[in-house]
Amino acid sequence: MSSRPTYYLESVGRAIQLLDCFTRDTPELRLTDLSNKLEMSKAQVLRIASTLEMSGYLLRDPQTKRYRLGIRLFQLGMLVQQQLDLRRIVHPYLEDLVARADESARLIVPDDDGPICLDLVESHQGTRVFAQLGQRMPWNAGTSPKLILAFMPEERRERILTRNRFERYTERTVTDPDALREETREIRRLGYHIGRRDLDQDATGISAPLFDHEEQIVGTINFSVPVSRISEARIEQLVRMLLDAAHEVSLQLGYQPAVDHGHAIVAND
Repeated sequence: MSSRPTYYLESVGRAIQLLDCFTRDTPELRLTDLSNKLEMSKAQVLRIASTLEMSGYLLRDPQTKRYRLGIRLFQLGMLVQQQLDLRRIVHPYLEDLVARADESARLIVPDDDGPICLDLVESHQGTRVFAQLGQRMPWNAGTSPKLILAFMPEERRERILTRNRFERYTERTVTDPDALREETREIRRLGYHIGRRDLDQDATGISAPLFDHEEQIVGTINFSVPVSRISEARIEQLVRMLLDAAHEVSLQLGYQPAVDHGHAIVAND
């Protein structure tokens, strides 16, 4: 019986196998080399290689006719490295935030299909907001998604607002793109975001942005708190803790804020 997953795609699997042929010792390969390594016909390999070349995953030297890995893989590798570095830098801050506040803290990073929880430190309290590593979030609900949406480049924000049909999760969920545009303008003005019951009926979220050396938002750090034990005074305290931590992380990422309001991070749209 085959051990392959139910949804395994043969064509995608062959493309991955082809990319895996390139190593430190064999950075360049001819069509014949690939055909022999994969035990496939040259015609099959040429179709796969040509598709990967068109997408930037392979390059073909017009003179030697040899293939090598393309710039697209380098870009993806840099993205993975950035996220690994970000997680390494942020994790001690999450641990410190949870130790001081005893509320669950998360690192949320942007992704085209919706922000993802990249790291998580749970509160020790019996009643807490459930979260899951790797969890994908919608763009229109939750504090971190809307904070990321607010600070991302306008062109990318508009692509998300115009291409998605937004779902409603609670009676407070915003689904109208124009209303989301207005909300993101207010979020940029404040420099952080507090969300109440728009994704989880029983949760209040508080998020602060993380910026890199190019002044681009690369993620958020976030508290998720049950509504039953939150007060306005407590929210103010948690906002300050998050902003201070976010400021320190952003400085480590090379961010140089143009304006410093007591460690509140301010970025231009």
